[in-house]
Amino acid sequence: MHDLSNWVQVFAGAISTLIAAVAVSHKTNRADYDAIINEHKSERDELKKERDELKKSYYEERELRIRAETEALEFKTKCKILSKEVKRKNEH
Repeated sequence: MHDLSNWVQVFAGAISTLIAAVAVSHKTNRADYDAIINEHKSERDELKKERDELKKSYYEERELRIRAETEALEFKTKCKILSKEVKRKNEH
């Protein structure tokens, strides 16, 4: 029975050593992850800047498109009105 108790203690010690090694390794890798993130921070900032410029450009073009569509609709309405007036004058 004493041998079994010793084996359990040895096994528990081995598991705790393994857990401690994994914990230290994870903390070490965390520093590596932070370095990788910081390394790509400038790329992320450039992408954000590009996104903001594209967004601004999109809204400017959207405003121009809406204005052009509105003007086209106004001209189309004026053309229909003038067309009807021309038809009426030609009938008389």
